[in-house]
Amino acid sequence: MQKRKYRGYEEGLGREGEVQRLGFSKGGGLGSFKLASKLEDYLNSIELKELTSGYVKVLELKLYEKQGLSNTIYLLKVEFDDGSNRELILRVYPGNGKKAFKEFKILSILHSKGVPVPRVYTIDESGEILGKPFMIMEKIQQSPVTDSYEFIDAIAKSLVDIHSVSSSEVEGVLKVRRDYPMSDLKEVKALTVISMLTTLGKPWIFTRLFSYAQKLEDCRVEARLRLIHGDYGFDNIVYSNGKAYVIDWEGAEVAEPTFDVAYAFNFLDFDDKMSGRKSRKLSEAFIDSYERHGGSIVDFQFYRSLAALKLLAVLEAVSQLGLIALIAREFRRRVKTEDAKRFLESFKKYLRSILNGKSLKENS
Repeated sequence: MQKRKYRGYEEGLGREGEVQRLGFSKGGGLGSFKLASKLEDYLNSIELKELTSGYVKVLELKLYEKQGLSNTIYLLKVEFDDGSNRELILRVYPGNGKKAFKEFKILSILHSKGVPVPRVYTIDESGEILGKPFMIMEKIQQSPVTDSYEFIDAIAKSLVDIHSVSSSEVEGVLKVRRDYPMSDLKEVKALTVISMLTTLGKPWIFTRLFSYAQKLEDCRVEARLRLIHGDYGFDNIVYSNGKAYVIDWEGAEVAEPTFDVAYAFNFLDFDDKMSGRKSRKLSEAFIDSYERHGGSIVDFQFYRSLAALKLLAVLEAVSQLGLIALIAREFRRRVKTEDAKRFLESFKKYLRSILNGKSLKENS
């Protein structure tokens, strides 16, 4: 087959389905050469003042080593007029562009307030350029973590900064649900019912989760409605030069900030227990840092249970054979190894222990 080179790409002429392999719609049989060419044309048709005032050349476009559960992420390498080049992140979204718009706007707001998040450069909500909506953003260069407690302090500081954003500042981007947290519990119950009806085995797991949600509905708690991340786990943190940059804002909502604190605390407390850490616990250091940087916590045990319940409901839904598991193929791919499966089971047991009001040791 005849081949030609173009701006860093070697393209076999006439090759079909390359765009599908990359995760884009076929778009009339476009190959990676035409895909890169369209992206390059687009970048040169808009103003990228934060990057360059000159011509942008696409050098490389490939799947990124870290993937999201719903988005497809690409490493985009570009070259500028002066011969310098830069690596960017291209995030491609399913659907009609609403998710892309939400994440773009939230990142723009947070960056303008000095919160450590990647800078966003451009968005296409229409899907007309590449076949799906996309956003191009800064690639944060990760630094090694040499001191766990400095890292914990950084993630606590970033979380306080996030929680400084009021509901009015994200108006038009996120819906304010005045019945929070009951609205979240209704969503959990809906997920458990769907899972019960579509799971091929162990429906009793979801019956139990439904009961947990009902018990939490009986609680009366405070809810100060601020911007929260909603999935403040460490997969969504990029540590760079002493700062914790926060990525992946699909789960963002206007809710009680303590939810984020409790969500992160659960991960850290689990790590403390698995590591046998008896003193200088990371979970306790995180709470101390969050409060020292100006954050405040209310109804912690309730929000800790809510965070455990929401995460456990999702983990069970995608772990059990059924319709939801088929949709969440990326998650199932990640937990194929025996070590990953054992870790997942241990973590789910830990989350159940929170809902049962017991320690992990007592629940073993």
